Amino acid sequence: MTSKNILINNGNLGRMGKTTLAYTLYKTAKEPFKYVTNDLENASIKLKNNIAEGDLTYVPSGTEIDINPKDNIIFDFGGKPDARLLEVAEYVDFIIVPIAYQSNSELQLTIKNINALMDKNKNIIVIINNTELADTKLVKTTLAVVFEEEDITILEINHSKFMRRLANENKTVFEVAMLNKGDATRLNRKIIPQFKELFKTLDIKLKVK
Repeated sequence: MTSKNILINNGNLGRMGKTTLAYTLYKTAKEPFKYVTNDLENASIKLKNNIAEGDLTYVPSGTEIDINPKDNIIFDFGGKPDARLLEVAEYVDFIIVPIAYQSNSELQLTIKNINALMDKNKNIIVIINNTELADTKLVKTTLAVVFEEEDITILEINHSKFMRRLANENKTVFEVAMLNKGDATRLNRKIIPQFKELFKTLDIKLKVK
């Protein structure tokens, strides 16, 4: 089977939910993934403690990225400038651009980042992540003005108190749901189906039902 490679990036913008999404993909995918990151210090998830030994590769600035073409790889890149970004963007099968809307200036930077990545790879998935409903509508409307419908895929993960818990507790939504029936009921209304839609779009099978 052909290996699958995914880049999660929104330029140098932080607090977009990049690592939470990357970690969820890593933990929940049925097939094993390697996890490559250029930033351990600012990650919302304690990667050294939660990525299996041998799966995590840290590639600090100025080093070459050693890629095994047989591996499935999640590239958790961003939060700081990195000259290797466009090279990785050209290599991967999909690019996920998360945006947790905070301001119009960040939305404009996101559009700029999408355009830069799109020059290298046309398989762009924008995830409007942990964003209030009114702001989600604003982001979708703005993106629809700038991009053709067929140019990018837009998915949503609703604003929820659970999204903060994921980083604080170093858990995925699926793990939270398994630990508490009440949480499971709430998560299965919207959040878990939205994560499942992401997996379906990436054509990745889940190891959970």
